[in-house]
Amino acid sequence: MVGSEPRCFLAKGHPAARLRDDALSRARFSFRWEDQFNLALDPDTARKYHDETLPKDRHKSAHYCSMCGPSFCSMRISQGLAKEEEAVL
Repeated sequence: MVGSEPRCFLAKGHPAARLRDDALSRARFSFRWEDQFNLALDPDTARKYHDETLPKDRHKSAHYCSMCGPSFCSMRISQGLAKEEEAVL
């Protein structure tokens, strides 16, 4: 499934699929790694891939992944911008 496809194609309309997908998205945005692993379709493989690319213990709670790293993480940047906006308001 491509990220730009409408959500109606998510799991061919399974009623709980959107709830799970939304929960996974929230966990991803909040960098809750254990929740991400537990919500993955294959938690063991998800954890294995994470640990292969970010093996150090400090990465277990990192606020970035190996794809973009800490400097270019879109979720981390979005959170920083939201905090700056709150401070201005």
